[in-house]
This record gives sequence, structure tokens and C-alpha cells, in this order.
Amino acid sequence: METLTIAAADKELDGKPLIPAMAGSIPEMKALRDRCLDAGIPVTVGCPPGGGKG
Repeated sequence: METLTIAAADKELDGKPLIPAMAGSIPEMKALRDRCLDAGIPVTVGCPPGGGKG
């Protein structure tokens, strides 16, 4: 597997339906993202539109 960058993953996922897979703290989500990218799995971390607090 080839390691992906955040930009490459974002480009690959652009326009595709995304499914929330996990919730956690920002550090946990960044660590999970990094492990996925290292394994060549495109992933993004963030809050879906309208999903924020406030």
C-alpha cells in the first residue's frame, strides 16, 4: 500500500458520499486519520455540514 497525503485523500473523496464511521476527540480522530493514510486508505476528518454545535 502507498501512503496517502491529506490532499490526495481529499481529492479522491471529493464528490463521493461519505459515511460517518467514528466519533472521538480531535487527537483520536487525527491519529486514526494518520493510520488510515499510512495504510493507503483515503479518509477525512471533520464535522458534516450542519453537524456542528452552536
